[in-house]
Amino acid sequence: MRILTAREVLPQSRVVFWLVLIVVMTAIPAHAQQITAGKNGYRIVVQKTDQVLDLYRGDQLLKRYKVCLGMNPFGPKKVTGDSKTPEGDYFICYKTESSKFCRFLGISYPGSEDAMHAFEAGTISLDKRNHIMGSERNGATPPWNTMLGGWVGIHGYPTDKYEKRWAVLLYPKPHNWTDGCIAMWDFEIQELFRLVDVGTPVYIRP
Repeated sequence: MRILTAREVLPQSRVVFWLVLIVVMTAIPAHAQQITAGKNGYRIVVQKTDQVLDLYRGDQLLKRYKVCLGMNPFGPKKVTGDSKTPEGDYFICYKTESSKFCRFLGISYPGSEDAMHAFEAGTISLDKRNHIMGSERNGATPPWNTMLGGWVGIHGYPTDKYEKRWAVLLYPKPHNWTDGCIAMWDFEIQELFRLVDVGTPVYIRP
């Protein structure tokens, strides 16, 4: 039996290494590769059952906020008008101070997983699915005008004085009063708005 030389073994080992690497990378879901960490190290974790929003920097919990959710809080959001708060891995895709709810941090719902499930269920077309998945890959705002709904974000209370008065009286935390968004007191959203940028990961758990 001929014994392979070092020159013959080395190229083979490189081939094996690259084959293993390709298998590992293709096994990782696309959204897991895209959503890892924000530019400034912040990430947001929402626990729907506990109605809390946790702000992390790296592995350090910086602050916990009590929040309000959609009026129909149980289960993931699937269609427009269901008053559910989404569940999944997203990111901040839009920021504006010009909001009727004090400040608004737009969340990248619907995401790729939402789009795939909706396409399989016949809720959206192949083009809409591809548009949503492409937006996530590019770190852009997804289409918010599909049957899945949109304009889901983190915001404060209504800026209109009349609406604000009734919102505070009738729907104080932890009552769930939104159409699917995550709501917090105005001073809290102002604080969070200053800290996080577009691209900050948002993980929403049941």
